[in-house]
Amino acid sequence: MSTFDLSRAQASKEINAYKSEHPENIVYDLSAKTYVPIEGFTPKYSQLNPSTYLNDLVAMSRGEAIPDAAWYSLTPDVFSPPIPVRGIKAETLRVLMQAIDSERHVRTLYQSMSAPEPKERTIAPHALCFDGFRWHVRAYCFDAEEFRDFVISRIVRARIVQQNSPVRCCEDVDWNTNITLEIGPHPDLSEAQRRVVELDYEMTNGRAQLEVRKSMLFYTLKRLGLDTSVEARPACQQHIILTGPSDLLKQMRDAT
Repeated sequence: MSTFDLSRAQASKEINAYKSEHPENIVYDLSAKTYVPIEGFTPKYSQLNPSTYLNDLVAMSRGEAIPDAAWYSLTPDVFSPPIPVRGIKAETLRVLMQAIDSERHVRTLYQSMSAPEPKERTIAPHALCFDGFRWHVRAYCFDAEEFRDFVISRIVRARIVQQNSPVRCCEDVDWNTNITLEIGPHPDLSEAQRRVVELDYEMTNGRAQLEVRKSMLFYTLKRLGLDTSVEARPACQQHIILTGPSDLLKQMRDAT
């Protein structure tokens, strides 16, 4: 009644209609004086998705608006480790978005971590990407003559160059190439530990596959702790490893 702003009569009508259509799902609990789902309850109008529910709880704990929040009757206190806010300037993002939309060049002053001072670069942006911590713009760099990722918060200054870009996103081979990562439990885990890791990552027959753009491979491996050799960390700290053909593993490590 409170969630959907219904009168008692309308709420009773809706519940009775549901019970009539799906008598195997709910029963009236005399002691609790309410309808409760019975054992073996099966959703009829939506699929239960734990990941969506938990992600929504995290977003709600941060004050974000969730469209389907009204459907959640249980919203316990939730805490997730804060991610430091990246200093992205609104005007910088606006320039990048306009350039992507109009397929134009952007003249930037960019601070790379490999150089002591910022340098001017002309880029042709075509997409945005998020590595879990930072936002990047994927662009062709005319100075380096290749496609690269640029951390948006490191762009000191940006302005659109009134020139249509001859570069198209279809030319970005690494962006348009997908690589399938296959992961499995660390071999040094006990059998019981391996089973729980398989459940953790929804593995089938001890394996799970993740599809990633080749241009995002470095960030993906780093975030999963797969950017080093198996021997670098003990199994109690690194629960999963890369599996698959040795030549593919070598190719992925060389790419990072």
